[in-house]
Amino acid sequence: MKSKKWVKNKYWHAEKDRNWVFGVKEAGEIIFSLTEHAQTPIVRHTKVKGNLSPFDGNFVYWSSRMGKYPGTPSSTAKMLKSQRGKCNYCGLYFKEEDLIEKDHIIPTSKGGKDTYNNLQLLHRQCHDKKSKTDGSYDKPFKPIELPDGWRWNEYDILIT
Repeated sequence: MKSKKWVKNKYWHAEKDRNWVFGVKEAGEIIFSLTEHAQTPIVRHTKVKGNLSPFDGNFVYWSSRMGKYPGTPSSTAKMLKSQRGKCNYCGLYFKEEDLIEKDHIIPTSKGGKDTYNNLQLLHRQCHDKKSKTDGSYDKPFKPIELPDGWRWNEYDILIT
């Protein structure tokens, strides 16, 4: 039973360069208003390749695309997504048959932390190459003390 003028003053306001904005005003400020179609940001979506499906078992593709995949640890899926499905060492895309390993960017033996931002995914062979060059294997060799009467044979078997 309110008048047209009361309804107009209560719900319709001027906002910057827009007139007749539907919204709620409190203490002289608009706290809620309807957005125009042109104010909606454009979101581009990546097309799904071919006839792939999340149920086809290709965990590398779906983890790098969505950041999650059933049966894959969430940390691995998130790293695949952040790395865009590529190995940080060689730059090649991971394939489903590849052996993928987590690696510390700065080795823990060199003071690196065991945190998410210090981890990366690498192919197994890339992990081996990186570990040889980053100082992960620079630990001093300490021979095993054998009890009296024991020795190693030519097949690396401990015998008496």
